Amino acid sequence: MEVHHEVAVIVLTDRAGRVLMQHRGPDKRVEPERWGPPCGLVEPGEDALTAAHRELLEEAGLTAALKPCRVVEQVVAGGTGVRFHVFEGSTDARQEDVVLGEGLAMEFLTRAEFGTRELVSNIRALLGQE
Repeated sequence: MEVHHEVAVIVLTDRAGRVLMQHRGPDKRVEPERWGPPCGLVEPGEDALTAAHRELLEEAGLTAALKPCRVVEQVVAGGTGVRFHVFEGSTDARQEDVVLGEGLAMEFLTRAEFGTRELVSNIRALLGQE
């Protein structure tokens, strides 16, 4: 598989064990209006960890210590190869500390609440459940 895009994905957990999830906007080319962890393209000249920190700040107004956890490669719509660099971290931030910078919503959700939302198709791989 030829990789065309590198994406940094942030799996951030709060003190209650809830995971920060973003409700993607209707304008997104890939999986619009679905819920998934904050993420974004790795910019030219940027490493994946730097991209993860940048995206977390841009999309949620948060900073956190992040550690690399896994890399997920897949072919998406149109045969494009994507490499997802997944980073995990924890935070003392509360819901009221989140500043929505992108998308329709950004919420800390319990795993039970995942069942009430339409999630991105690769959520299990991103969360390391495959």
